[in-house]
Amino acid sequence: YFVKFDEIIERYGIEKIKTIGDAYMCAGGLPIRNKSNPIDIILAGLEIQRFMEHDIEEKKKTNEVFWQLRIGIHTGELIAGVVGTKRFAYDIWGDTVNIANRMEAGGEVGKVNISGTTFEMASEFFTCHYRGKVKAKNKGEIDMYFVEKIRPELSVNGEGIVPNDTFQRKMAHILYSKIQYKKAEQFILKLLSEQLPEGLFYHGLHHTLDVCDAAEKLAFLEGIEGEDVFLLKTAALFHDAGFTREYSANEPIGVEMSKEILPQFGYSDKQVEIIEGLILSTRVPQRPETHLQQIICDADLDYLGRDDFHPIADTLKQELMAFGKIASDKEWDKIQVHFLEQHKYFTASAKKYRAPKKALHIEEVKKRLAEDNYQHA
Repeated sequence: YFVKFDEIIERYGIEKIKTIGDAYMCAGGLPIRNKSNPIDIILAGLEIQRFMEHDIEEKKKTNEVFWQLRIGIHTGELIAGVVGTKRFAYDIWGDTVNIANRMEAGGEVGKVNISGTTFEMASEFFTCHYRGKVKAKNKGEIDMYFVEKIRPELSVNGEGIVPNDTFQRKMAHILYSKIQYKKAEQFILKLLSEQLPEGLFYHGLHHTLDVCDAAEKLAFLEGIEGEDVFLLKTAALFHDAGFTREYSANEPIGVEMSKEILPQFGYSDKQVEIIEGLILSTRVPQRPETHLQQIICDADLDYLGRDDFHPIADTLKQELMAFGKIASDKEWDKIQVHFLEQHKYFTASAKKYRAPKKALHIEEVKKRLAEDNYQHA
């Protein structure tokens, strides 16, 4: 097993530290520091678990004893050096090592369990799901995530196993671009979580995250890559940020916030200007002038053509009622029909994948109006 692990981690530029009984310890980003180590080590972890899965299947066929493995990963600073005067050993110490050990102990066989810190650095590339917290000595409770696979759009044939060219270009851009997108994302999400007012049942943080995700998926379908994807996602982060200060006409406020914040994270004047246009293009009625503006407009109203349309629409109704904008369910449905009939998608991808279902939703709301079974008209 350990020989096979050696082969795998070597391909990803990872350093084997030592084995301790049935434990195997390795680390990325040393002895030469690099920015890609969170991604490298997750890729290696996933490949090791695939090897283990194949080995288990083969041994079951012949009723042989098989071994199962937990993998835990954490990212952070550590101390590395050579220990001793005889039989020198290269070793590592520090909280990062201890937390990685907690991730392993708190994991499950066959899984790759990562800390919240690693998740923040690598979630752009992998599908993960949150699984709770684990206590770490002197560190309190730490978030944990299981990594399932590479995101389909970033993998060969969408299988989630082998990184494709888009994965490599995206990683190169994130690692070497002057834009510090991840740090900007963390900053604005923290700001929104702290400053968005109560009662935003629709325009809350969840909506911002939904638009970011929809913008990235649409960008992929529309052939957008590299820096433009991050400009789209950045604009999505700020497009409703103005709600922190005012409910109506919030887009210009979001623009001003982006101008104040983004230069701190390496965004140029030209990039901030593009983001300004993207934010303002989401104002209703939408009138996008560029391909990127079309994408963010469609992402902002992506839910209109999705299966979760009705529950999301209900949150908007609840919000508008809370802010005194509408007074009844029937009034809301009349507004919905008018808005849905006036709205149109702009990108070819949204027209193909969202417009047909949106048409069905129009008919469903019209049917509800025709039946007129409202308790409060």
